[in-house]
Amino acid sequence: MNYRHIFHAGNFADVLKHLVFRMVLSYLQQKEKGLFVLDAFAGLGCYDLTADQAQRTLEYQDGIARLMEAVVNNPDLKDFKAFAQESFTQHRYDGSPVLAAKMLRPQDRLIANELHPEDVVSLRRNLRAFDPVAVTQLDAYEAIRANIPPKERRGIVLIDPPFEKKDEFQLLVREMQEWQKRWATGCYILWYPIKSNQPIDDLYEAAAKLQVNRTWVVEYLLRERGVEQGLNGCGLLIFNTPFQIPERVDALVPELTGALGGKIRSFYLGSSTSA
Repeated sequence: MNYRHIFHAGNFADVLKHLVFRMVLSYLQQKEKGLFVLDAFAGLGCYDLTADQAQRTLEYQDGIARLMEAVVNNPDLKDFKAFAQESFTQHRYDGSPVLAAKMLRPQDRLIANELHPEDVVSLRRNLRAFDPVAVTQLDAYEAIRANIPPKERRGIVLIDPPFEKKDEFQLLVREMQEWQKRWATGCYILWYPIKSNQPIDDLYEAAAKLQVNRTWVVEYLLRERGVEQGLNGCGLLIFNTPFQIPERVDALVPELTGALGGKIRSFYLGSSTSA
């Protein structure tokens, strides 16, 4: 448990993850019925971009800072910029649990889970003003098993491990099978890093074999995926992807990559029919 996201908060990978997460959550909220949201690796919830750790890497300068400076016309990018503006002007960046908490309706419910003993204290502080929100301190995969299927039967599980474990991809393959058995209709958003020599194709193959409807992938590459050192890119693998999301993401790609650089590709794994 050495990973601290403050070093990377607001970078290009955060922008992609939180942009898509916000789009999915907003889409599902078009129906009046309540939603369940589980953030399995919640982190601090909100990040101080003036903190020493963030200043050491300055990754946010090539991520959220570039987007905030860019002139965009795409409605989803404009919406995300408007959402991030208040925090950014205060030199902060909202992580996924605070993003979700700010979007909650009275009928929705959020569980933010974080195992790190110091980070969970900050998470509780950053979420204390929001309701209905619960903070738990469990192993992330245990938290998922404990909370699915939710009573609402509608919702999102966000999974973005730090990938400190060498076998994290293999662990995800095993866990995905369990998720499919417990709650096959849930929307799962799985974030992963793209580095050289990682078994990403194995993850794709295992996800396709589950035959969950509308299993979709979007990848953001800053460098060729085989470059030997560093983070070359990241991806999101989504089960039960809501309608319109892939098309809307494709529509914003030119402006997003124009602001941040790199390239984005997206594709379906297996069936793309409705549930």
